[in-house]
Amino acid sequence: MSVASNEDGKKWIQSTVALTCILLVYVLISFFEKLAEWFALETMVPYYFGITQFVSVVIGLTTYIMVFKNPNSSEFLTNVYQEVVKVVWPDKQQTWRHTVVIMIAVTIMGFVFGFFDFGANFLLGLVNK
Repeated sequence: MSVASNEDGKKWIQSTVALTCILLVYVLISFFEKLAEWFALETMVPYYFGITQFVSVVIGLTTYIMVFKNPNSSEFLTNVYQEVVKVVWPDKQQTWRHTVVIMIAVTIMGFVFGFFDFGANFLLGLVNK
């Protein structure tokens, strides 16, 4: 188990929130582009794409600032980081073993469901004749 300092936690939390806000900006820009495509807004609103990109960036920055200004969210994210640091991750051998077991189980269940599907189709075929 690794011991992480408080500064490491702050860096990880800030970078995670920053990446989430960047993703939010990307989603908003894509959403506004789809709206423009559906309703032909770029012809009705001058500088539509510039305005929507500006609004998306402002929303992303506001979200980033509000997360760190709110003490409840900052405390929650700090607690989440402290709990994630305590997680014991499996090693490579355990991961491979679990992956193989899951693949075998899924294959067996696929055959079982396929058998029941084949049987149900066969019985329904007999009833429909």
